[in-house]
Amino acid sequence: MEPEKTLVVDDDEALLYLMTSYLERQGYAVESTSNPFQALELLKTKGPFAVLVTDLTMPFMDGVQLLRKARQLDAHLEVVVITAAASVETAIAAMREDGAFNYLMKPLENINELSLAVKRAAAYRRLQLEREELQARAQAETDRLQSLIANIGDAILAADAQGKLAVINPAATHLLGRTNLIGCEALTCLPRPLAILLSNWRATSGQRPATIEITWPGTATQMVSLTPMVDAQGATAGWVMVIRDISHLKQLDELKTQTLTDTANRIRMPLVQAMNLLTELSNPAALSAERMNTIVYQLVKTWQRIQLWADELLELAQYESGVGVTTSTVDPAQLLNDIMANLPQDMVRARRLRLETSLSTDVTPVRTDAAMLRKALQGLITRASSRSEIGSTVRVALHEQDWQIWIDISDSGTPIDEADLPHAFERSFVGSSLDSTGLELATAKAIIDKLGGQVWLRSPGPVGSTITVCLPTLTDQNAANGSALKA
Repeated sequence: MEPEKTLVVDDDEALLYLMTSYLERQGYAVESTSNPFQALELLKTKGPFAVLVTDLTMPFMDGVQLLRKARQLDAHLEVVVITAAASVETAIAAMREDGAFNYLMKPLENINELSLAVKRAAAYRRLQLEREELQARAQAETDRLQSLIANIGDAILAADAQGKLAVINPAATHLLGRTNLIGCEALTCLPRPLAILLSNWRATSGQRPATIEITWPGTATQMVSLTPMVDAQGATAGWVMVIRDISHLKQLDELKTQTLTDTANRIRMPLVQAMNLLTELSNPAALSAERMNTIVYQLVKTWQRIQLWADELLELAQYESGVGVTTSTVDPAQLLNDIMANLPQDMVRARRLRLETSLSTDVTPVRTDAAMLRKALQGLITRASSRSEIGSTVRVALHEQDWQIWIDISDSGTPIDEADLPHAFERSFVGSSLDSTGLELATAKAIIDKLGGQVWLRSPGPVGSTITVCLPTLTDQNAANGSALKA
């Protein structure tokens, strides 16, 4: 590391020599002069200097004037003023008003004070330069990030810990049709679909990262990704929302769904024929009749389950394609009571399950496809029953909140691992019992998406999981339609 460069100025030749020689012995690179005007030339020709040590009282140009002119040449120069007792107030004023780092009293009885003052001034200058360099780097990185955000096609919004919007890129401004959202409360100023999605995310998911599809006014489908931001202590510091138009992807998905439908139709009949052939092989000579009957029974049950899965897969494809959706006014409390009354009693009795319901009877009706909603809820309750421990309780609750009906279906089975939660709604031929196909969550999500609602899965405690279905009420639908008409 090169020695710090110091400029010493004093019209007292003896004191000038003393300070210069002492600082050189301390390892500093020192330039000295008794002429303030020459000092300015040295700053121009031999700078930059880390520290300027100057006498306060000098002819033609005093130390304060030199300080001001020197700082104009080098804003990072630190200045130590040497003053007599009579001009202490002037030295203090120089520190306050002109940025002098420190002052020392003549006649410098302890010369060590000089090296200590210069050392501290030089260290302070280094810290200032390092801070400015870090700030410049941070600003450059911020500018680069802002440029990326500004030019990306996805709509991006970010809010602080208080839920106020802090970042909105041009794509988001275009999508929302507003330019004055910075500083606004997100839940009150975002369009209703986004506000409801944000509220539900905060209430049900523990603010884990989530990706949800929503229907945007018109024919567009938007994929909304929500990610929490955390500070250095791990506390929630806000969230980031990314919105992408995936309408074209949905069209491709419909083509894949049609392919899936064709595949399911082709394999259904061979599976039935295979089951009939296995049933005929009930008495081979190599096995006892009892053993063969057991094997045949197990095979038949397995193939029946495969056939059930194929049927469910076909229905899932139909739901995803939106074929045959017919809407009517549905009382959700009445629908749930009817579903609970008609559950397969053999499954309930075999597992000795207790069914508990907490259904508000004064909720607003919904406009939906009653058969599809029944299918979704039946599947979720069946899933909850098959997951629950023998002799435990399955709970179903219904209430109204934020112009939506909320249906909670809770089981007492093994809690779902955090890593598995993002994949819970994927298609899977994995059921916890012969009563479950493993497609209940995928089917329910496909149905509820088509009905304009949302499905959330959480493991709130050490045991069990809860499925929450959120559906807009007629009041909310009418409000949304009114807003669309006004727009």
